[in-house]
Amino acid sequence: MREDNKSVSEDICWGRNPVMSLLEDTPDRCTKVVMGKNVQPHIRTKVTELCRSAGVTFQNVENSVLDRLTGRENHQGIAAYMAPMRLWDADELMGVIPPAPAPVMILLCDHIQDPHNLGAVIRSAEAAGASAVMIPKRGGCLPTGTVLKTSAGAALRLPVAKVGNISQTVKLLQEHGFWVVGLAMEGRETLFKADMPPRTVFVVGAEGEGLSSLVAKSCDELRFIPMQGTTGSLNASVAASIAMFEWTRSAK
Repeated sequence: MREDNKSVSEDICWGRNPVMSLLEDTPDRCTKVVMGKNVQPHIRTKVTELCRSAGVTFQNVENSVLDRLTGRENHQGIAAYMAPMRLWDADELMGVIPPAPAPVMILLCDHIQDPHNLGAVIRSAEAAGASAVMIPKRGGCLPTGTVLKTSAGAALRLPVAKVGNISQTVKLLQEHGFWVVGLAMEGRETLFKADMPPRTVFVVGAEGEGLSSLVAKSCDELRFIPMQGTTGSLNASVAASIAMFEWTRSAK
């Protein structure tokens, strides 16, 4: 029986790619690595070399230890203890974003609840060339080991900012010259009708509920993704991915 993931420490990440990304990109945040006895030899050799290079302690353990640490997630025989993930604040992030007219795309999450969705969103955001992902301080999912694993380590490479009120954050972004596009089925125009402005923020809503009414009103416009089937709506991470790669296409 699967254990409740709520018991999993937020200071644990697991899986080959996230752990190796941690060791390669931000080794100062890694405090210890544990590996199961059935890890493939070439993976064990690579991780051991990274640990020794970074001065990080590593230990061989039984798979049952990894199961307990990760709540029986698919840990691939490897996990790492890490210092808390850095979360930017909005003003700090605005200070490092390239100024206009440089093309910049940001994703703002309106209370996404599922850590797998948030991880997938961050992974797609990095792949699409986003400059940052912004998440609420309260009422939504915060980065955990599950988020990091699902993001394939992208959450360690892409700035993730923690913000207060989402509507006020929309106004802050508008003041910095961004065009804010909310993704909503009630939008007047399709996502693909016209190219995105060079400096665009996409706002994606929570699973099932979508954008809150106040956030929707704060956006410069709402756009929808046309669908042929009868499903009714797309997963939040899928909708965000389509929008971000549409910006990537139109920004070229």
